[in-house]
Amino acid sequence: MPIQKSHFLTQFSQQALDGRISLFLGAGGSCDAGYPTWENLFEPLARELGTPIDETTDYYRLAQYYANNFGASELRIRINERINRITNNSTLLEQLIKVGFSNIWTTNFDNVIESNYHKQGILTNKVFQDTDFSNIDINRRVNIFKMNGDISNLENIVATQSDFEKYNDSHQVMTMFFKRELISSTFLFIGYSFTDHLVLDCLSEINRYLGESATYHYAIMKKQHDNPYFKYFINDIEQRYHVRILLVEEHNEIPVVLEELNQCIRSKKVFVSGAFSSFEPNVTEFSHSLSKALTKGLYDQDFRIVNGIGRRFGTHLIGYANEYLAKQGIKNTEKYLIVKPFVGNSEDAATEKKRMREKIIEQCGTAIFVFGEADCNSIDKTSGVWEEFQIAVSQHKIIIPIAYPGFISEEIWTMIRSNITEYPYLEKYINLLTSEHPTDKIAKTIVQILHSV
Repeated sequence: MPIQKSHFLTQFSQQALDGRISLFLGAGGSCDAGYPTWENLFEPLARELGTPIDETTDYYRLAQYYANNFGASELRIRINERINRITNNSTLLEQLIKVGFSNIWTTNFDNVIESNYHKQGILTNKVFQDTDFSNIDINRRVNIFKMNGDISNLENIVATQSDFEKYNDSHQVMTMFFKRELISSTFLFIGYSFTDHLVLDCLSEINRYLGESATYHYAIMKKQHDNPYFKYFINDIEQRYHVRILLVEEHNEIPVVLEELNQCIRSKKVFVSGAFSSFEPNVTEFSHSLSKALTKGLYDQDFRIVNGIGRRFGTHLIGYANEYLAKQGIKNTEKYLIVKPFVGNSEDAATEKKRMREKIIEQCGTAIFVFGEADCNSIDKTSGVWEEFQIAVSQHKIIIPIAYPGFISEEIWTMIRSNITEYPYLEKYINLLTSEHPTDKIAKTIVQILHSV
């Protein structure tokens, strides 16, 4: 049976936070950018052949018939006319990019995925033939695996039944790598109809060998009210191929669901802002104690910590975070501790640091503020902590200040306390968020706030 949206959001957001997710984008995923579905692409060809198109149409076979009658080169010319054109922006892909997939798989020929990533300033690595696998870049680029080829290489696209029948021989490495990722990663299928045997055969083979221990994947699909077999189809996809399906009434609901997914992911990421240069024992002691209590409190509740290595406090926070993770035996610390230093002293350093802060804070749901001093490198010569507070407010983040006398965080705390109705989630807790209280109590209060929102 279809998965409930709340269960999908909870389960897939956890997979995303653990860094084990891949995207499979089908032809329906390109429609948002103005590209045709398989039905729209091949409908003119079917009309020339005098054949109808319905839900039972095999598009590989239809393309084969067209190639047999008009020639393979004519088929590729017709595909090129419909696919090889300027890419429009895609609301769907804007939300998918924010999810944070490192690998994307598609059977589409177009360049809509690459184009939308580039518009976001994100580098990609295109893989559409076996020789490209030597260029895979796991850490610095998003890998886009184009299983049926790319529009830039029309001669080698997989379009006809004959192309498909040769696939296992012509794309051995592609198939092998895809199966490996189906085992090791959790996929989200978008715009895919599950009628393509290329993917189903791989899923079937994995489930045949692994049985119930095979990974469960997820898909978002539009309901088909006029299809009497649809509910049995959904059940079959889950039972035989281990794909749980979330159903929506209309395609335009999918970006909305993805925005909710991104909000779930952001809500588990906490940006911690703080810096000081003082060597006063009380300040240093409080910084150590708070860092230790805060990292334990957040990690015990499975939150992720994001930090820009603010002077002294950032070092303390990162140190205790690493200590906690080491004691838990966690090796992939970058999934739990995201460190993005804001450094530089060039003429445009302040502007660049602000841009970086905006980008990093945007990925978080909550921002915690402590300490903070004047910073000559920031745009208005004020504290970096103050600049991060302004950014967090402009991005409508959950704000949690910890007042410490004589520092920026006390000013933030006082301002919020004076306008507490604008921060209703702090009304019961604001007086507990000061250095007058034990740090373990402060950390416990912060966790209570996070759960309350």
